[in-house]
Amino acid sequence: MAIAFSRNGSPREALVAYVEMLCSFVTPPGDFSISVALKACVEVAALLTGKEIHAQVVKSSERPDVPLFNSLMDMYGKCGEVVYARRIFDGMLHKDLTSWNIMLNSYAINGDIEEEIKLFDTMIESGVAPDGITFVALLSGCSDTGLTEYGVSLFERMKGEFRVSPALEHYACLVDILGRAGRIQEAVKVIESMPFKPSGSVWGSLLNSCRLHGNVSVGEIAAKELFVLEPHNPGNYVMVSNLYADAKMWDKVDKIREVMKQRGIKKEAGCSWVQVKDKIQIFVAGGGNEFRNSDEYKKVWSELQEAIEKSGYAPDTSVGIHDVDEATKVNWVCGHSERLATSYSLIHTGEGVPIRVTKNLRVCADCHEWMKIVSQVTGRVIVLRDTKRFHHFADGVCSCKDYW
Repeated sequence: MAIAFSRNGSPREALVAYVEMLCSFVTPPGDFSISVALKACVEVAALLTGKEIHAQVVKSSERPDVPLFNSLMDMYGKCGEVVYARRIFDGMLHKDLTSWNIMLNSYAINGDIEEEIKLFDTMIESGVAPDGITFVALLSGCSDTGLTEYGVSLFERMKGEFRVSPALEHYACLVDILGRAGRIQEAVKVIESMPFKPSGSVWGSLLNSCRLHGNVSVGEIAAKELFVLEPHNPGNYVMVSNLYADAKMWDKVDKIREVMKQRGIKKEAGCSWVQVKDKIQIFVAGGGNEFRNSDEYKKVWSELQEAIEKSGYAPDTSVGIHDVDEATKVNWVCGHSERLATSYSLIHTGEGVPIRVTKNLRVCADCHEWMKIVSQVTGRVIVLRDTKRFHHFADGVCSCKDYW
């Protein structure tokens, strides 16, 4: 049943079925069932459950094979525990190419490009030949950390030294590397020179870079392509709307909204969740009224706001809707799902326990700043996983170094 639920895109139900299998005492779960459960842990960010499964594996009489070690390593890396992932990697008597790629990707999504490059060098010295997946992990790591020159040279090494033919994913990474560094025209030239038709991910990388650097003209070109390739993807319309909003082109913002309305496209609601003990709590932007009206929330929120305001924080309402008054904008920003999830964790977890939040969208600039300050005033480590990467907040600093 766990396997069936996983294949049908129901990770929470897959975990429930796995636990029921354990409690039945009929047949202990095999490696494949365990791997399915670990994958479900990744999808719902259930790190505590993943650790319990790991403990069960350790207690079993047989030493796990390489694929199961890989699944454990992947679970830890994608739940933000890259140190645990590395311990498993270092403890493996035998490693395959997948093992190396999983560890490289773990470093990439957690923003530790220095360790990723060191591991890649060790991999080459060990005689392990990299493949396309290896370079996706490395190039995406370069993109997320602003390692532009290394990323560009790595792309060339991939083709020449390692004889790996670039796929769409590699070109998308290269476009992202150049675009996020502000080298928009170079990114455009890469797209024009590609040996195959650019995908939505390639144009999406360019559009995001244009949004970051305020390049409306090129952004509109990317948007036009995206609206053809992915006409029903709300994220593309939102990104274009943000591009126009940053440029104070409110008439075009309204036009994008009207197009979305005409096509029946709705912006995906921001949703964040946390695992506290054995339960996963879900929060939706602007929702959680019962929680927000509780005395415990009001007390914690009031104390938190007072502390972060003393540190100089003020909500950046430019990230929100424009055609409402300032008070409404502030309330809207403060109701973002990751703030609700963080506040819930502050209340329901012990002092010093890291807070782990997962979000279905990219974190906005103001929430990113808010979490930095909250980590400072509370002394808590906050680990936020959004659709792009992990952000590890500690003592007022984010692991991304504000390059995201």
